[in-house]
Amino acid sequence: MSNPEGKNTGRRVWRLSLAVCALLLIGGAAYRLTRPAEEIPTTPLPTVSVARPETGSIQVETSLIGQLTPGDVYYVTPKVAGEIREIYVSQGDMVEEGDPICRIDNQKQIDAAKISLDSAQVSVNTYQDSLNTAKANLDRMTALLNTGDISSQTYEQTKSAYDQAAAGLQGARLQLEAARLQYDTQVEYATVTAPVSGKVESESMEINAMASQSSQLCVITGDGAKKLVFSVTDRLLPALSVGDAIRVEKQGAEYEGTVTSIATMVDSMTGLYPVEAVVTDNGAIPSGASVKVYFVSERTEDALLVPTDAVYYDGGKTYVYTFSSISQEELAQTEGGSTSTVMEGNQAGTVHKIEVETGLSDGENTEILSGLEADAPVILTWTSQLYEDAQVQALPETESGAAEAATEAAAEAETEGAAGGDAA
Repeated sequence: MSNPEGKNTGRRVWRLSLAVCALLLIGGAAYRLTRPAEEIPTTPLPTVSVARPETGSIQVETSLIGQLTPGDVYYVTPKVAGEIREIYVSQGDMVEEGDPICRIDNQKQIDAAKISLDSAQVSVNTYQDSLNTAKANLDRMTALLNTGDISSQTYEQTKSAYDQAAAGLQGARLQLEAARLQYDTQVEYATVTAPVSGKVESESMEINAMASQSSQLCVITGDGAKKLVFSVTDRLLPALSVGDAIRVEKQGAEYEGTVTSIATMVDSMTGLYPVEAVVTDNGAIPSGASVKVYFVSERTEDALLVPTDAVYYDGGKTYVYTFSSISQEELAQTEGGSTSTVMEGNQAGTVHKIEVETGLSDGENTEILSGLEADAPVILTWTSQLYEDAQVQALPETESGAAEAATEAAAEAETEGAAGGDAA
């Protein structure tokens, strides 16, 4: 016999199950329609700075050690012998040309010269009187000769006496000049003066000491340009010429100089070639001091130059990294499926590792001899993503001389880009 109550209960359970399933389907559909869309992850490309090579001159300086000596050295000696009565200078004093050094007592020589001068003056006066008398006689005899009152022979005798008196006066005058010069010289030599302006390097004078004409009173070095002496090898010798500019460095200060002499024969003691130059230091460097000498040993004109920091070395070879632009569509996805992005104003591109041959380098720039095109954008900044075909973003091109500023800008841009990716 059937059970109507049981059938009704089964129908209710079945209907309830259908209702629950319907609700679940509706809820799932509603969730799918109302939930936010899943965001696609993005990763900013590494940022670098680029610049094209420049064409210009590059030079390399060589530094050597040289010794500075006074350009002019004067050994002061007296021109007369005598006792030193006064001393006017000491070691280390600066003197001007003509300044007194000391006073020599040569009064005996002065007195003797004065006697000779006075004697010569007396002779001049005597010959002058004789000439005046001879002139008066000649005038009288000339008048008598014209009237026929004397013979020609008498006139010639008077004329001869006049000529002798005139010659005697001329000789006496010469002797007077010589005596006056001797007297003035003795007076002048009593005071020894500085022959040039400069510094008293040493002095060996004592009050009341006797000084002869061979005695060295003091040593004065001129205050003009000093002489620099240094030596070069045969390899460096062709790089120097007379008139070339050099730099001298002492305790952080620099001074200019000019090459004045280059030896063509090697020094047998050192095996080097001596070179001399003049240096104007205004007395800042003491004589005998050792200094650093800088001169241009190599130079190239119209060279292809890149910043030295953009040159890399690997396995005995030299490389630079260049940048080639790509479009937005060529950007690759990362292994995690994220999309690479480029900051506004920057250019996406790929990295190429180029082997090059280098020449001179001055620390700031390096000469590229071969392997690099003149218009190839060179990557100036380092990043771990520098390898062949790596994708990077480049800041707007800058001059290669601004590599340091570009490096800082690239680092800041990469940091900001990474922060932006983290925020996303």
